[in-house]
Amino acid sequence: MIRAFKEEDTEAVIRIWLEASILSHSFIDKVYWEEKADAMRTLYLPLSEVVVDEDKDTGEVIAFIAFVEDYLAALFVAPAHQKKGVGSRLLALAKKMRDTLELSVYAENERAVAFYRKNGFRMTDKRIEEMTGHTELLMVFP
Repeated sequence: MIRAFKEEDTEAVIRIWLEASILSHSFIDKVYWEEKADAMRTLYLPLSEVVVDEDKDTGEVIAFIAFVEDYLAALFVAPAHQKKGVGSRLLALAKKMRDTLELSVYAENERAVAFYRKNGFRMTDKRIEEMTGHTELLMVFP
């Protein structure tokens, strides 16, 4: 069930973000992500429009998307629920919620890059992300 974020979802969203970030960004030390958890809680989530996907049977939050205006700041699925269409369902909703979407993704996260390309995003630029030193691709839809 897709629904608006509630404050009581915060810890579940942080856990999903952290677990999925460590899994999909093995090229970045996990300590980097662990050190960013508090900023997610106190800065990034409060600045974002967040939508969660809740398992209809358990009521557990299993994924979320976060927007800052037309920027898709986050799309994360709990590792146990990946490759089951959850991310595709959330991305389809994001496309309905915004006329244009922009995002950045690490070039080394090949699975995510392929996912976004398959879903109609195109690369507009690339840059070196300051905090990690890794290349990010800037992508846009449509």
